[in-house]
Amino acid sequence: MKYKDMYRFLKKYYKAEKNLLIKGIILIFISSILGVLYGYFMGLAIDKTAIGAFSSAILIIVFYLIIGTLDDLVFNRIGQICIQKVSNNVMEKINYDVYHKVGLLPARAFEEKTSGEFINRITSDASTIREAFQNLLRTFIALWTSLIVFIYICFNSWIVALEVIIYLIGFFFFSKKFMPEIKKAQKEITKEKDKAVAEVNENIRGIREIRALGIREKLNLSIKNTIRGIYYKTNKQMIVERNYWAVVSTLNAIFEAVVFITCILLIYFSKTSFAFVMSITYYLYKFMNTIDWMMNFSTSFQKMKVSVERIDEILNNRLYEDEHFGTVKKTNIDGLIEFKNINFKYANEEAAIFENLNLIIEPKKKIAIVGKSGQGKTSIFNLLLRYFEPNEGVILIDDTPLYDFSEEALRKNIAIIRQDPFLFNKSILDNLKIVNEKLSLKKIREACMTAEIDEYIMSLPNKYNTIIGEGGVNLSGGQKQRLAIARALLKNSKIILFDEATSALDNASQSKIKKAIDNLVKDHTIIIVAHRLSTIIDADIIHVIDKGKVVASGTHTKLLSKNKIYKALYKEEM
Repeated sequence: MKYKDMYRFLKKYYKAEKNLLIKGIILIFISSILGVLYGYFMGLAIDKTAIGAFSSAILIIVFYLIIGTLDDLVFNRIGQICIQKVSNNVMEKINYDVYHKVGLLPARAFEEKTSGEFINRITSDASTIREAFQNLLRTFIALWTSLIVFIYICFNSWIVALEVIIYLIGFFFFSKKFMPEIKKAQKEITKEKDKAVAEVNENIRGIREIRALGIREKLNLSIKNTIRGIYYKTNKQMIVERNYWAVVSTLNAIFEAVVFITCILLIYFSKTSFAFVMSITYYLYKFMNTIDWMMNFSTSFQKMKVSVERIDEILNNRLYEDEHFGTVKKTNIDGLIEFKNINFKYANEEAAIFENLNLIIEPKKKIAIVGKSGQGKTSIFNLLLRYFEPNEGVILIDDTPLYDFSEEALRKNIAIIRQDPFLFNKSILDNLKIVNEKLSLKKIREACMTAEIDEYIMSLPNKYNTIIGEGGVNLSGGQKQRLAIARALLKNSKIILFDEATSALDNASQSKIKKAIDNLVKDHTIIIVAHRLSTIIDADIIHVIDKGKVVASGTHTKLLSKNKIYKALYKEEM
């Protein structure tokens, strides 16, 4: 990323904070000027002492003490508060913008990137930018202070001024040598952190299954190796930074020695005063402080550059384009679905999933889609939900192309019940009201009755206020699915998809799910992708998918007598 691109990125966020930022910079700049006066006043006090004007010397010190106190209580304090507020406000905006943008990414983004990488871009990268920006402001103010000091030195000794210039050239040379190494190391560390966050997130969410499988120690070892990789690279970066600091510290020591020797010689040859030597002693450490800030900023800037690049990739679609939707806001649909001449394959696979797929799904019926594994049953849902786009052909709902629907309308019209539905770590009531905060408890209970889950909920001590745990761990598979069905009903979707929704359930749970589905058919288009054929034998129409095409359609009885593929699938289950 070029510097002008970084400037544009930062300007976009700091522009809204311009007034507060300017106020903070002015106050801190005044504070820095007052700090510069310290050396001058100390030198002046020494001059007064040298000629016996002790009262004047004391008054000068008292005067500066008053100014210093005012600086600490007003200029520096308020200025730092302004800068901190600006940084925090900007980080808040970046955090939200990246989070919002991640929600717009296409489905393949979440297959190609880990959750840890997105989490780090939302949180850690924004924090890195904030810290680097604060260092930038401090360094900027310190440089202005040093410029004033340098002008003062030029007026008093061109020799010392020349030594300062030579020193700065040496500092620039060594910084240019070390900075690319630090940036490279930071990129490697960031990648390892992405991996670690993803692993930790996954392991914590699956802790019960991990314990049940007896693989906790194995995964602990994997995490240990990942963390070891992070700190191995962190140590490499630290060594580069320490080497950089050591070189600059040596340069600082040489610079100090040369300046002090020069000052001694200037006094010896009567070319300067003790007051200048006193002030230059203070100003020399001001220079050293500025160099420290520059070193800190140089390293943090490389880290910020990496973070800005990573965030910019998301915000400006350098990795993936956003999903695009149409303008049709129709939600009162019948539920007629048609796949016309669909060709489709996943980007990372060579073989096509569908070749000239044609399929009509009639409204207010229970439709099942069956076939061997890998024949594209779930891909039909992925296309219908627009997680992926067909390479050719068009999908219609009530004769309207799918891509013409607005995102709100599309999501309103279609709901999906998965084998393991996602539930939030909130109460049952909150999980249901998340689709509409205005829903009454009466309306919610009606939906739960239809989904065959109300009786169970009312048997719980806290009823609808029961916390279900992360991922719904306090519920069985069947209970989670019935709760998801109730949520779909409250969403008022006319098309409800069931993706292997009963494949992992016992007979009792399967029976309740089947009954819940039967309750829906009169008002909804129900599409079931099924592995267990026993769950769909009463479907109005069963479509058999093979090699990317619909090879047969009909009732269970008809297909069992006339289609070899369906008959073979049914026999395998029996």
